[in-house]
Amino acid sequence: MKKQVIIDYRTDITSINELLKLGYEPIFTLPVDTLYKEVKGHADMQIHIVNGKAICAPEVYQYYKEANLNIELICGSVKIGSKYPYDIAYNACGIGNYAVCKISNTAPEILSEYHSLKREILNTKQGYTKCSICIVNEESLITADEGIYQLTKNHGLNVLKISPCDIELYSMNGFIGGASGLLEENLLAFNGDIKTHHDGEIIIDFCKNVHVDTICLNSGKLKDIGSILRI
Repeated sequence: MKKQVIIDYRTDITSINELLKLGYEPIFTLPVDTLYKEVKGHADMQIHIVNGKAICAPEVYQYYKEANLNIELICGSVKIGSKYPYDIAYNACGIGNYAVCKISNTAPEILSEYHSLKREILNTKQGYTKCSICIVNEESLITADEGIYQLTKNHGLNVLKISPCDIELYSMNGFIGGASGLLEENLLAFNGDIKTHHDGEIIIDFCKNVHVDTICLNSGKLKDIGSILRI
C-alpha cells in the first residue's frame, strides 16, 4: 500500500517532488471557500487523523471519499465557519496519551475518538492547535505558543519553546506545526529550510536528542501550508 500525505493544493512543486522521491503520494486538499484565502487549502483546518481514521468536515467529505485515501473516512457533523473560533473544529492535535484542542469548538467526532482511546484531552485557549504544534514524537513537540508550552510541559511532555518568527503564510505570520509534518517515527519534514528559522539549529538539536532526523523539502524560509498530514 502506497504511503500518502494530505497537503495544501497550492504546495510548491519542489516540496511535492521531494515527497514523491521519499515514496509519498500527495493527496491535495479541496479549497474551503468559507475560510480566508491564506488557509482555505490547509489540511489541518479540514481533516483530523486519529486512531486509524480521518475525520473531515462535511464540505470536503465527498471529495476525500473519491480520493481513495488509505484510511477509514468519517464525516464530521460540524461545518467549517468563516471566523475564529468557528473555523477550528478539525484543528486538534493528538500527541502520545493526549489530545490538545479548544474543546468547546472541536468537532464531537474527534473528541469521541479520543475518549474511546482513554486519552486525556487538554483544553487550550489557542484554537489553532495543530497549526501551533510540531509533533516530533509521542512525547516531544515544538511550539511558539506560550499557553500550549505551559500546558503540555505541565503534563510531562518534552517541549521546545521557539520564537514566533521566520515562518511565511502569504501576507501573515505562519506556525511551526503548519510548516512541518512527521512522516515516520524518526523522520520530521519541514516545508522550507529549517536553518532559516531564528531557532533552526536548536530545533535540529532538539530532534536529534530524541533520535528524530529532520529533512527540508524546499529551500528558503519555512512556509506554513497547513501541516503535512501522513496517512
